[in-house]
Amino acid sequence: MKAAVMRGKQRLEIEDVPTPEPDPNEVLIKIKYNGLCGSDVHRFQYGAADNGSIMGHEYIGQVVQVGQDVTRWEEGDRVVGGGGQNPEPSSSVFGNARYSAQSVGFKSPKWGGFAEFVTMPEWAPSPIPDNVPDELAVLAEPCAIAVHAVRRSAFRVGDDAVVMGAGPIGLLIQQVLKAGGANSIYVSEPAPARADAAAKLGATRVFDPASENVIEEIIELTGGLGVPVAFDAAAAKPTLQQGLEMVRRGGQVLLVSMAWVDVPLLTVEWIGREVEMKAAYGSTSDDWQTVLTLMGRGQIDHKPMVLDDGFIGFDEMQESMERLMTPDEHIQLVLAP
Repeated sequence: MKAAVMRGKQRLEIEDVPTPEPDPNEVLIKIKYNGLCGSDVHRFQYGAADNGSIMGHEYIGQVVQVGQDVTRWEEGDRVVGGGGQNPEPSSSVFGNARYSAQSVGFKSPKWGGFAEFVTMPEWAPSPIPDNVPDELAVLAEPCAIAVHAVRRSAFRVGDDAVVMGAGPIGLLIQQVLKAGGANSIYVSEPAPARADAAAKLGATRVFDPASENVIEEIIELTGGLGVPVAFDAAAAKPTLQQGLEMVRRGGQVLLVSMAWVDVPLLTVEWIGREVEMKAAYGSTSDDWQTVLTLMGRGQIDHKPMVLDDGFIGFDEMQESMERLMTPDEHIQLVLAP
């Protein structure tokens, strides 16, 4: 099979590699789509992927072979590459040890979805609802991260909220907030294509932080109070400080994106309001199942996020990863092996 294989920092090679064979308790999935995740781009950009590894974890496809002990799946089943409940979960993946997302928590799999086929344990995939098209289902993994972030936050039905960054995760957080009964959703995004997508997805107002003082605008729109919660889905240098300044007294900034550079903070601007900062990382099986339910109800929309020219082949992978290091016109790119 063909696969995009990491061969050093910022270098992908399209190679022929052996098609994996499923173990007795595994299924072989023929991949139809695999989204290019920001974490894949970071691994590519900063050399955080092992040489010879195949990245990719936002995939969907069809079961084409089942191991001899598999009872849950049949050939032809449509699945997303995650969301299943591990029958033997550990109490904590990383125990009580300190770790960083860059090291322990940010390792790439040896065999991921930037390939034509992948194997998974029987318990790991989830079925795609019949009324959910493949082009939407491929967003299940990043949408699970968005659901997890909203659940980790202090957001309550009827709240106003700010989303900083209208990349895939930010746009999905926006949609999850809307599905969860948000009153007003304000989005801050400098890239025109991404700002346009936020508007199409129903943002109350979209700000360009390059030309507008987002903090002042948010404070004015909320009667001088600020919003209860702001989501940092940008990880740009100024966004964490901006979020801490635009939430109300006792408000919260929920960090969901990962900054790879030092982020400056001026605590005197927000400490007096006893603001909370909280992080969200990854997702749970319950988050995935919620996503598939929302998708089945038509509450998640992929069309403003995945445009027709967003589907790429293997021959465009290297160039696409380089472009996504400084994203501008593209929101979500998807490999169609």
